[in-house]
Amino acid sequence: MLVDLFRVCGELAPALLEQCAGLRFAHDRIEQGPADLSQVVSTEYRADRVVILHDGSDVAVAGVVVEVQLGIDRVKRRTWPVYVTALHAEYGCPVVLLVLAPDPAIARWARRPIDLGHPGFCLEPLVVEFADLPRIVDAARARKLPELAVLSTLAHPELDVATAAISAISDLPEDRARLYLDVILAALSASVRQELENRMRGYEYQSEFARKYYFQGHDEGLEKGREEGREQGVETGLRCAVRELLQVKVGPVTPEDEAAIATLHDDQALVELVGALGRATNAAEARAALAASTQR
Repeated sequence: MLVDLFRVCGELAPALLEQCAGLRFAHDRIEQGPADLSQVVSTEYRADRVVILHDGSDVAVAGVVVEVQLGIDRVKRRTWPVYVTALHAEYGCPVVLLVLAPDPAIARWARRPIDLGHPGFCLEPLVVEFADLPRIVDAARARKLPELAVLSTLAHPELDVATAAISAISDLPEDRARLYLDVILAALSASVRQELENRMRGYEYQSEFARKYYFQGHDEGLEKGREEGREQGVETGLRCAVRELLQVKVGPVTPEDEAAIATLHDDQALVELVGALGRATNAAEARAALAASTQR
């Protein structure tokens, strides 16, 4: 997912260089370069992403090799200089290595200079960890670069940051916006997700996107409960909604699930469970929501 953010948004790499490393390249156009940096020799060298910055005359002014590093890989320390020199040979412009390493320990490892032995030839990777990423809470700023807003939420899974990011992604193509929403929600704790829903429902809400997707599971389940309720009684209808949502989230409803649902007799508790199941992003969260409801 982190690599995909750089693939979709070419401007993300120079934005991180400017905001996190203080390195700015004046450019007018961005090109996604080939990630294959293999040479004539047989060994294959493939970076995560390559971005080429062009000026108004379409001359390459800088190249950025992007690497997402989630673990310590000593082979990488030998291949990173190859990436930089190969791209420099291809385009004849300055080239920088940008490493995104979310974990602080991995970031410390990646920052170590790579001494190639030749006098003065030492590569110092530009490493960005999650702690370095900007905390974006302004919606207007988030809309300028939605992918950076998504990254900001991963680094700072807070209510204000998530709210700004969701506002930023609402105008993106539907499949991309839905994917980013899933990523944002997965980064948040259960308590922050609940706060986010309360805040969003408190607004005269600003986008069709959130009405369509964020509350979709909750609202569809609740509506099914109301329909069933008109025919069978509110409590029975809400139980049916819980079963339907549970089946979507975890698969077939087990006898143990049925027994847990049967212990719930309070309409408000059932409504809250429908909402929690609608917000659940995986089976574990759905089962945790059911367990929490029965404990209350």
